[in-house]
Amino acid sequence: MTTPTLTDRYLFAAARSVPQTQRTEFRSELAERIGDSIDAKVEGGADREAAELDVLTELGNPDALAATYADRPLQLIGPAHYLLWKRLLKLLLAIVLPCVAFAYVLAQLISGAGMGEIYGGTVVVLINVTVHLAFWTTAVFAFIDRVSGGTSVVDWKPEELPVVVEPPRNQLRIDVVSNLVLIVLAALAILVGHGLIPSPDGAGSVPFFEPATWAWLQWYLLAVLVAQLAFWLLLLRQGRWSFLFVLASLVLAAAAALPIAAILATGGLLNPEYLARTDWTDAVEQLGSGGVVASVLAVGVVAGAAVWPIDGFVKTRRARQEHLAG
Repeated sequence: MTTPTLTDRYLFAAARSVPQTQRTEFRSELAERIGDSIDAKVEGGADREAAELDVLTELGNPDALAATYADRPLQLIGPAHYLLWKRLLKLLLAIVLPCVAFAYVLAQLISGAGMGEIYGGTVVVLINVTVHLAFWTTAVFAFIDRVSGGTSVVDWKPEELPVVVEPPRNQLRIDVVSNLVLIVLAALAILVGHGLIPSPDGAGSVPFFEPATWAWLQWYLLAVLVAQLAFWLLLLRQGRWSFLFVLASLVLAAAAALPIAAILATGGLLNPEYLARTDWTDAVEQLGSGGVVASVLAVGVVAGAAVWPIDGFVKTRRARQEHLAG
């Protein structure tokens, strides 16, 4: 596989934000412009690699160049700082919001709050944090834009160009097969695994899970697994991730994780009689309603389930960027 040059990376970065109807013409014209400029510098005695670097530096940020070509001015903050503002705000939201949600849910679970109160409170907190992040980030950049007179305080360099990475072949099939195997194993664990857990003291058969809870939970989880099975088969048929599939994966992940987390947090999943027969110190208290261990496990279940939709979102964005650049 040929390693992409700086010019290839520049064309990739610039073309991905140009409308589909203009992309081919734009990419062709820009490639010709870059090639002519490099040849002119080489004829003047410059080294080709140094000439390429100089030409791309003179062209500037590829996103800004594409916005100019498509007659799509960047004006929320000002064209000099808009792209930096957008990039920083997206990064802050991606890092801060999950951390705040995790910390808030964990604190509420430890304090013994109900699940309805936790869900509602989490939504309110995330909305407030999002508003504050957006407002103060925008305010800071508006101040910088005014003080600098509209001149960018950060110079763009070709080294910032994204790396063009070809996706592995058959990656989707690998993902589908792996998840189908996990679904089958999970179904087997639900159907037969419960009966294989031995009694802690060997005196009689004491179920590990709370019988009243497990009586309905096992069938609910099996139904969710069937829905997930259908999801992966439909995704395989579609051939690629899309935001619709990301939304579906988020719904299925929440359907699987939230009931388990709620039952764990309220101490209704594990059988108290089983825990009482173990040698675990304070097991009943820590795994019961409001217990620290139960709360941490509940948060861990939700966090683990979130990995699947996040991975799908990342792959969807990557596929969309590759499509725009192609």
